[in-house]
Amino acid sequence: MTFGTVLTSCSKDNDDIVDEVIGQGSHYKVTVTLENVNPDDDFVSVSLAGGSGGTKTDIWKVNGVVRTGESAIGLKDTDFAGATKTYVIETTEPIRAFANGVQIINYGAPMVVKYKIEKGSETVINENLTLTGDGADFTKQYSF
Repeated sequence: MTFGTVLTSCSKDNDDIVDEVIGQGSHYKVTVTLENVNPDDDFVSVSLAGGSGGTKTDIWKVNGVVRTGESAIGLKDTDFAGATKTYVIETTEPIRAFANGVQIINYGAPMVVKYKIEKGSETVINENLTLTGDGADFTKQYSF
């Protein structure tokens, strides 16, 4: 009888508590524009990871294409050296944890950097700057 009482005391009510502590999750959208990247001289690393609390791994899409099986996204200097200068990385469903690291080091001609993070429908980060060579850098770690 004591065992049955313990089992019933750990019922669905605790699920509500867990949701309150962890949160319901949010959609995220990161827009990165880099102009004038020289992959021979400059360093670019953009990484994003997140989780919904479940087992689904295809939570990211890049420029509208779902990245199946990728629980994290990474971009480097050669991604920005071609015709594509802007990447839009967004979640396909609300996630409960979001982490984003960015490091851009410019050694050559001035590089325009635009970096925007939206959580839900709110802009939480909006960086617009120009790195002017000689090791000028933009290095940030974001988590929500």
